Amino acid sequence: MELRNEDDGLIELGQSPPLRQYLSDLWARREFAFHLPMADLRTQNLDKALGQLWHLLNPAFMIAVYYLVFKVLLDVTRGVENYIAFLTIGILLFTLMMRVVTDGLNCMLKDKGLILSVHFPRALMPVTTVVGQTLAFLPSAVVMLVAIVITGSPPRWQWIFFIPIFGLITVMNLGVAFITARAGHAVRDLSMVVQNVSRLLFYASGALFPVSRFVDDDFYLSLFNINPIYDVLEMSRWALIGTELSVWTVVWAVGWTVFLVPVGLRFFMAAEHNYGRQ
Repeated sequence: MELRNEDDGLIELGQSPPLRQYLSDLWARREFAFHLPMADLRTQNLDKALGQLWHLLNPAFMIAVYYLVFKVLLDVTRGVENYIAFLTIGILLFTLMMRVVTDGLNCMLKDKGLILSVHFPRALMPVTTVVGQTLAFLPSAVVMLVAIVITGSPPRWQWIFFIPIFGLITVMNLGVAFITARAGHAVRDLSMVVQNVSRLLFYASGALFPVSRFVDDDFYLSLFNINPIYDVLEMSRWALIGTELSVWTVVWAVGWTVFLVPVGLRFFMAAEHNYGRQ
């Protein structure tokens, strides 16, 4: 049933608006995408004795546990000069990206009442998810930089490159969140599957050990480059601690980002009018 005429700049009932209009509506609500996750962050850990300090303590404890297991007990470093810094970058950035995936799966389900009662571009929910996780990562970023310096890797001018690299990670996360938001809304059990897949990705992304020290075959190394998480971890380590970086790693990371954002948004928008109804 046609409610409005497209020639008048209006759209058909049950159809998504034109992309340009959709993005304009999304931009008009950008303050919501910032203030909602900020409010959530402020209320976290308020019932704990140490309060907001846990935003710093949690990543520090996480690094300590993995260092104990993979350096002290298993010794998987294979000659990495500053393994604590190597591990810190891998663990914290991997955790950020996987939290975007898991939160994205649930973002269209947890605020169903808001989705049903208020008219707004539904893509605002995965955008808010990415903004929230990015803000939540900032204390971890402080821990990461401090750990890098105190373990023997002084600040270097290449640190400036981490800013666009982190921007690339954030944009990539946005594309992933669009995809997982629709997928999680359609298949409610998908979150259980992702929990197990994330364990495989953890080891297949080089978060814990230097892949090139364990894998000699160029073909198998190229398979790691297909993994966008591996790519951005390698780029981040190059910027922060000076590890080697292949140009193909950068090409793959940029390529994935350019692919994921428009495809993810279109995929999400195709089900715009179904969210909250199932």
